Parts: sequence; structure tokens; C-alpha cells
Amino acid sequence: MENTECSTGIEYLDKLLGGLRIGDNVVWETDAGAYLELFFERFERHSLEAGHNLIYVSFNRSPTTMSKWLSVLPNHGNITLLDCFTAGKGGNDPTFTKFYDKGRRRTIDAIKVDNPMNISEFTEILNKLEEEKGEGTRYVFDSMTGMQALWGNEIKTYRFFTYACPRLYDLNTVAYWLMEKEAHTTSFKANISHVTQVVLEVSQTSGQFLIRVTKAENRNSPNLLKSYKFEVLDDNIIFHEAEEKEVLDLGGKVKSLRLKMGLTQNQLAEKLSVTASYISQLERNIISPSVDSLLRLMKELRVEPGQLLLTEKTGAQRFVQSKSQHKSIHLPNVKDEMVKCQSLADKTENRRMQPILLTIEPNSEMPGNVFGHKGDEFILILKGELELEMENETYILREGDSVYLDSIIPDTWRNNGKEQVQAIWILSPPAI
Repeated sequence: MENTECSTGIEYLDKLLGGLRIGDNVVWETDAGAYLELFFERFERHSLEAGHNLIYVSFNRSPTTMSKWLSVLPNHGNITLLDCFTAGKGGNDPTFTKFYDKGRRRTIDAIKVDNPMNISEFTEILNKLEEEKGEGTRYVFDSMTGMQALWGNEIKTYRFFTYACPRLYDLNTVAYWLMEKEAHTTSFKANISHVTQVVLEVSQTSGQFLIRVTKAENRNSPNLLKSYKFEVLDDNIIFHEAEEKEVLDLGGKVKSLRLKMGLTQNQLAEKLSVTASYISQLERNIISPSVDSLLRLMKELRVEPGQLLLTEKTGAQRFVQSKSQHKSIHLPNVKDEMVKCQSLADKTENRRMQPILLTIEPNSEMPGNVFGHKGDEFILILKGELELEMENETYILREGDSVYLDSIIPDTWRNNGKEQVQAIWILSPPAI
């Protein structure tokens, strides 16, 4: 197998990495809305054009959606969709299961995992596929975050990764793994980075899209840990080296404030109950703090969030939006006639939160993670009664009641009453 066949499908990105190699597991840490699907599409297209089989493991999207996306690729007869969504997040809803109806024409081969919550069953099916398709098959796992949501915690996801990563390496393949940055702890991301061969970070900073190679095993790439700006024009990815002044230098600000307070790295580490190595890596922008760590850091350095998080170019945003300008949003897992969703601020840039107005009709039900969101949520009931089922408990939220959710994903939301429910939903970071 020629190394020239091993590519991200983007020549410039191959150079940044110092070359993609057979055996690489490539973990993509990404912010929401960072055009990651285009990076994955280029990899898939190149792999198929080079004559490889492709196994796409989907936890987050329905087989109908995935079939539409994948069937436009060349040689799509070489694609196998391993569907963990339909019986997972999809709850075997007929809307999704009808994809497998007898006589229904399908443009790609798809295998439905009947019990994706059972890791052993999922792994057994994946192993059989690996043996059937043989060495050189390319893999895409659309969401480690989706795995975690389905399997319940990070430990199970990490254990699967530590099993699958070396196995795929030995199969002489290349695998892409997607991980949403805000949905995982710092320790989980550090452990994943330790096991995998390549880590790429895609983010949004000050209205710009940035990509950074944070790990490229056994490659002496001069581009390691440098941020590069890119933009998307007509589905083309165009790279520009990011100027340092345009990139949020959180580590540099932390170091400057620490020195002004006359603290050593060891002293600051003791105040935060972390290691001096953690502070050193943070100040060199090698790692990013969790929300909890960031709040404790700001307290010890005696600064407001803006002093650490805003760049010089970031200005205050003020946007007035009338009721008639509220934009309707379709929720893929909810019928429009049952739930009306409206964005209350959709034109601001660099948003850190997203306010939404939901109107829920009587006798309507929504899945717990209705927005597919991996972050914090705040809900305020304006009208009616909304039932919340969470961790084997049922709560009734009435007018004026509120709930704050972080890592907990509710099971179900229900309006069992005879009148509409209206609620303000705030997502942080934005999700739709």
C-alpha cells in the first residue's frame, strides 16, 4: 500500500501534519459550527477515490440523513454505514426504522446495531466488519461525544477507545474520531491524546476559524501547536497562517497576571489544587482549562472574564430584535406542529450563549437532549406546566420556575396539560 494513498484529502493540511500515515488514529477536537464536516468529507472522498473501503460509524445522525450525505461521494458502493443512532438516540422511532423496510431502495450499505448501548455487542459487530473489509479500510467515528451520551460516562468511552485505537493501528488503516471540546473533561481529553497518534483542534476565536495540530506522533513538524486561520468559500477550505495578535493568547495573559501578583507557577498551582506542570502547559497554550478551572483561575488572579477571554478586537455587541424578526428553527427530532422553536438573537457574532423561545403544544413530548446540545442549559417557564423526567425523578415546572442543566441530560420533557407551555431556553455554547 503506497503512502501517497494516505492523505487527509487536503494537501495543505497534510503538510501541517508532517504527513498522514498508515495506522494513524486522528482525533478532532472541535467547537460547534466549525465546518468539520468538510474536513471529514475530503478525507472520505480521497479514501474512496484511492479504492479503499470506508466504514462510517454514526451515533448522532439518522441513516436517511447519512445515506444522502454519503451517496454523493465517489465509489459509494464501498461505504458501509454502521448505524448506532436508530436504536440509540433515535429510540427505534418508526421515522428512522422505516429506512430498513423491505423493498426500500438504499444507495449505501447500512447495518443497524440493535442495542448500541451494549458496548460488547457494538464491539463484536465492528470487529466482524473489520475482519470482513480487511486491512486498509478507512474509518470515521462521527462522535465520541455521542458514545459518551449513549454509554453514560467517559470511562466506558475511554475504555473502548483504548481497545479500538491500537486494534485499528494494527489493521494498517486510518481512522477519524470526532470529539466536541466542551462536552468532555480535561482529564478525558488528555488521556485520549496520550493514546492516539494525531490530535487536531478546530475552533472559533474572535470570529475566525482556526486549526491547530496539538499532536503528531513521531513527526518533527515545525507546525506543531501553531494556529492557522482558514475560511470556507463555496465548500472550499482556504488556509491562512493566523497572525499571533489575532489569536486568543489565554496562556500569555495568565502568565502576565501571575507575574504581576508575584506568584510562581508552583504557588498558583497550590491555590488551584493542580500541578505546576498543568500551569506550565496552560501558560504555553498547550492545554485549555475547563469552565470550572477557568472560574477558579479568574478568582485567584482577581480578574473579570473579559480580561482573560476577550481580544483587543472584540467589542461590545448590542442587537435589538423585534418580535417579528424572531427566526423559526426546525428541530429534527420533534414535529413542528407539536413544538415551535424561535431564535431570539440569531445575528450576533462570537456568541457565547443562544436564547430560544419554545412553545410546546398540549399533550406533546420532547426528547431530553432536544437540541443535541453538549453544554450548559438554562430554562425559564413563562407559561403553563412542563414535566421534566430526569434520573428516575419527575419534576413539574410551572410559571416562573427555572432549571439549570450542565452535564446531566434529562430523559424526557412533557406537556401533559391542556394549555401551551412557553419557555425561554438558553444554550451555552450555541448549538443551532
